[in-house]
Amino acid sequence: MRITILIACFNEKSTILRAIEEAKRITIDKEIIVIDNCSTDGTKEILEGLKNDKDLKVIIHSKNMGSGYSACECIKLAQGDYFYGPGADLEYKMDDVYKMMDKIDKESLDAVFGSRLSDRKGISIRQLIKERPYWLGTIIATFLINLFYRRNFTDVIATKLIKTEALKGLDCKSANQAFEFELVSKLCKKGYKIGEIPVWYRPRTHEEGKTIRAMDMFPALLAIFRIKFFYWFF
Repeated sequence: MRITILIACFNEKSTILRAIEEAKRITIDKEIIVIDNCSTDGTKEILEGLKNDKDLKVIIHSKNMGSGYSACECIKLAQGDYFYGPGADLEYKMDDVYKMMDKIDKESLDAVFGSRLSDRKGISIRQLIKERPYWLGTIIATFLINLFYRRNFTDVIATKLIKTEALKGLDCKSANQAFEFELVSKLCKKGYKIGEIPVWYRPRTHEEGKTIRAMDMFPALLAIFRIKFFYWFF
């Protein structure tokens, strides 16, 4: 099997079915794993009705375990050569996986990071933060990863395509949104070959259900420093 697609969701009633349909339309040999984090808006009931769909593996948690927990769970189950987790909120285009797969194959990479910012290099940091204040966490995290590991990324937070074998070997444990930063830090610390390409991105507003908050930056940054300086103690 070529790829494992993770659709992790929490209160995504308005987008979950479309996200699943877009995943099904991907023509690469794949498996689709949908994990619900104890939604309360009706998403869980929609997924209950899909449990007999032979094209899906549906997992519904009885309590909110955190987005990182869902990712770790899916990585353990994944059978595809590559792991792709675009999410259920449709902020990213599902079919960007084609150009990510093309890059990973042509350049013999271990991972490809999608970037929301590589096409916006002419815009100042001040403009980015004024436009969307939550960019601050992305900018700081990306700066630290580049500084600590001598990389040249423009965005370490967006959607990614990663070799499943590499992921399984990282043994990520963060159950919350710090998972993304633990993952990136461990990939870089272990010296994996990582490329970057621009991806389509349409951010949701908080009114539409966006859950990222300014305080989420702190456990994320803690994960980056922990992996860099205290990795062997964990």
